[in-house]
Amino acid sequence: MDRDATLEAEKAALRVMMIERRGGIAEQSRATMSMAIASHVLALPEVVSARHIHLYLSIPASTEVSTSAIIDGLASMQKQLSVPVIQNGELLTAAFEKGCALRPAQFGQPEPEVIMVADESHLDVVLLPLLAFDGRGHRIGYGKGFYDRFLRRLLLKGITPFRIGLSFFQQQVDAVPADSRDELLDGVVHEHGITRFNSNL
Repeated sequence: MDRDATLEAEKAALRVMMIERRGGIAEQSRATMSMAIASHVLALPEVVSARHIHLYLSIPASTEVSTSAIIDGLASMQKQLSVPVIQNGELLTAAFEKGCALRPAQFGQPEPEVIMVADESHLDVVLLPLLAFDGRGHRIGYGKGFYDRFLRRLLLKGITPFRIGLSFFQQQVDAVPADSRDELLDGVVHEHGITRFNSNL
């Protein structure tokens, strides 16, 4: 098995393990921890000072961190919001307002019924979902590579938003299998606060 195939097999095994681990968290506990995560996110200096924030719309039936309270808070702070949409196999950021009509998209995630692609050059913060993270700032997602390509595209354009993963603390692992194609996070917000990965931030 070559190096790429080995890496992908390691990632696939970790995804299975982490989906099971996250699914083992009681629904009420997930709701309580999601509220704590929202409070930490809304207090972050990078979020308070941001104008344009990209975040995912959590899937109601999923076990991922809920972004509902974050959206409520950011809307009350009058932040410009955008959310991920997939077009032609790539992740774009689309304008979003709290209360707008939504529809289920390709992978079950909500997206606006009316898609208006936003100007990604003005992004200050990106809030990402994840299945696992480690102490180096590596994350593992759902295996499609959308966010890695999205973040790399921004970087190549000189756009450097603060990259925050949203996670329950027990999703941290010793090491996420990764290579140069995997984009690093600046921090992960969990129910206990934020873990930062760059000492200059």
